[in-house]
Amino acid sequence: MKKNGITIGTLILVGIIVAGYFFLNKPLPPTTEDLTSRKTVEDYFIEHMRVSAEEAKTMASDGVMLRLSPSSMLQGVVGNLYYYGFIEDEAKFEKLLQSSTDSTPGKEGSIKSGNNTIDVNSSYYLNHSMSDEEIANTLLNKAKFEPNFTQYNYLFMPSGKK
Repeated sequence: MKKNGITIGTLILVGIIVAGYFFLNKPLPPTTEDLTSRKTVEDYFIEHMRVSAEEAKTMASDGVMLRLSPSSMLQGVVGNLYYYGFIEDEAKFEKLLQSSTDSTPGKEGSIKSGNNTIDVNSSYYLNHSMSDEEIANTLLNKAKFEPNFTQYNYLFMPSGKK
């Protein structure tokens, strides 16, 4: 009888530990502080290009060109897309990049996302009205190669309408 009590007690303790582990390791939704610490492309233009707020708003109104240098990495690209408000969930977007159709072969040195590739030394047209699927498709299939890539050292550049 005492042996059964110890076994049951041990199983309950293991169950509590396992439940606690899963409870403590589940991802939490972003806090208000997390959301307010994110920036916009307009903020990027103000900080890096030293333009006024009105000029930055005008520059970003028709979308932007995301420029990926040879040193760009997947985590940085996805992190910047999140930080500047183009996507809402980094992990979900990384999975989307891996599962989307990549119909253009990547050039040498391209960023790998599963079997898919994102070209560097290239730019990509983005705007805030694009869905995650449209952004993933753009990154995987719509690279605009720039032979003189080092002419500007910016992550985002203003872009006219596509």
